[in-house]
Amino acid sequence: MVRVLIFIILLFIIFIDIRKMFIPNILNLILLILGFIYKGLQLQSIENGIIGMGVYCLPYIFIYGYLSDLLKKEVLGFGDIKLLMALGYILGYTCIYDIYLFCVISFLISTIFGIIIGITKKNFSLPIPFSPFIIFTFLIFWGSELV
Repeated sequence: MVRVLIFIILLFIIFIDIRKMFIPNILNLILLILGFIYKGLQLQSIENGIIGMGVYCLPYIFIYGYLSDLLKKEVLGFGDIKLLMALGYILGYTCIYDIYLFCVISFLISTIFGIIIGITKKNFSLPIPFSPFIIFTFLIFWGSELV
């Protein structure tokens, strides 16, 4: 039941981010609370989830801070980072390779989509929401965990 609620909240986040380029804090908070319920109250899973919260969003924080400063343009919103904190708690920490793979897949999918949108619209400076790609990558990782 909790998995279904998590999936519904993720769909709401995708829909709102595509429409408004914004992720409401309340949805991130609900997702984090559902993550607490999903992972349970065992000390081992709480520790694993908290480490996952920090480690999954760390590469994106560097991109948010340094790349935005370098390009003088916001390349990633902080709502995406808060979303990654909740998703990182649900996934938990396994190894650095998984986090690297998560980043590569999410950026690769968004880059391919951005190129396709840029070619079709003939405008490569259009902003695209990043949360659908983060959530799609999360569902790939979460699905492999559930199997």
